[in-house]
Amino acid sequence: MSDKTRIGLLAALVIALALFWWLGGRTPEVAEQRSFREHLVQLDTALLTSFTIVPSPSKKAPALHFERDSTGWTVAADGHVTRAFSRPLNTLLSTLSDVKPLVMAGADPATIERYRLSDSLAARIELGGPKNTVLRIGSSGSSPKPTLSGSETTTAVMLSGDSNVYLVQGTLGPITDMSFDDWIPKPMVNGDPANWTQITIVFPGSRSYSIVREGDGWTVNGAPGDNEKVEKYLWALSRYYGSALVNPADTLNAALIYSMRVVDSSRRDPIILGIFETGGRLIARSTLAPPWLVMPFDRREELPRMFRPPDAFLPTYPSQGR
Repeated sequence: MSDKTRIGLLAALVIALALFWWLGGRTPEVAEQRSFREHLVQLDTALLTSFTIVPSPSKKAPALHFERDSTGWTVAADGHVTRAFSRPLNTLLSTLSDVKPLVMAGADPATIERYRLSDSLAARIELGGPKNTVLRIGSSGSSPKPTLSGSETTTAVMLSGDSNVYLVQGTLGPITDMSFDDWIPKPMVNGDPANWTQITIVFPGSRSYSIVREGDGWTVNGAPGDNEKVEKYLWALSRYYGSALVNPADTLNAALIYSMRVVDSSRRDPIILGIFETGGRLIARSTLAPPWLVMPFDRREELPRMFRPPDAFLPTYPSQGR
């Protein structure tokens, strides 16, 4: 046998061994990927009329019962009922429409404990219906298997009737951890900026200015504004909600120091947000909220972000050459 033939046979053997090793190493993983169900929950959320979130027992919080009526969703706990905050609700319903496992993490007690899915640690989403579907919600983290876009945020879950722990895409923990107060919508100045025609901002001392829609653009106190700056501000303003509640009695001795008035063509009355000072701190009330809903307002973060001076919306011209 010539050296050339011997080298050729050796190369073929190396390739065959490499191929056998690759197939042998990949087959279990492929088999593992295909050994568990493709979908944990598939739900037509348009037909869903009720569900319950049971917080982790460690939180000692009441169960939250969600019901759909002709005007949307309500949430109830301990005899109290409120309209449900639509933003996290829409995120939750979108996730529940198709819950797909990315990874099966295991079914042993150590894995269940590691992902906080034991009876004492897991929150539950009870969907009811003929199958009485219950989804346990555990800890969140990153998928152990990197994707093309990098690490993927996941939530550990278990499904009723299935002893396995699965990692699914997205973060469900912050939603199932929300308290009843968290689910109360806390609007400030919300809506569709496409319908807004005038925004008047009032500062202490009754100093004020207006941003007015003029055709396809905006003016600021009558001067042409920077449309991109205005639109960006209005978009952020329209999506901003308060994060907590304070005692409505705090407004009894409060003084109005800032206010915002938004004329919305889709509404009969303008939207008015008032910022009051009481006891050295700020609180907020909006005509979009019921009278009892009063929110804390952060002087350092929220105030400069929402109550900007008129110069913030004027064009910035390049400096003249020397």
